[in-house]
Amino acid sequence: MSLLHRRRNLIAQVLQAGGAATQEELVAALSREGVRVTQGTVSRDLAALGAVKTPAGYRLAGDLGAPVGDPTEQLGSALSRHAVSVRAAASIVVVGTAPGHAGVVADAVDAADLETVAGTIAGDDTIFIAATSLAAAAALAAELNALAAGTAAVS
Repeated sequence: MSLLHRRRNLIAQVLQAGGAATQEELVAALSREGVRVTQGTVSRDLAALGAVKTPAGYRLAGDLGAPVGDPTEQLGSALSRHAVSVRAAASIVVVGTAPGHAGVVADAVDAADLETVAGTIAGDDTIFIAATSLAAAAALAAELNALAAGTAAVS
């Protein structure tokens, strides 16, 4: 096993065993296992593992469980907290977010299982939502904007 894989496996084990409040705690845990790293390396490893910082410390995203509640409400919440723009472009709806937040919104779109959505692709701060038609994209963009504003629900 390469050092990279060993290090990331050790980080995942620490997070699954209860997490770490800081990246420095992870550096210390790795050091106890004979792996010397810097905080910057740990930061990159956390990003590669998909770890998230919670009030209780770092956790693997998969360990957090699925959001509780109605998927449409979760979508509205994700949009209102993270979306900075929503617009239709032909049969694609483009959602802009703050850096690092596109995945959260794309997951909420996918979880809502909307009939007019063929699929999503998320980058760091942009989501492309493939709609089933030009008309569906325009209607979806309007509905997502209304959800973000808290004034409508997706049908």
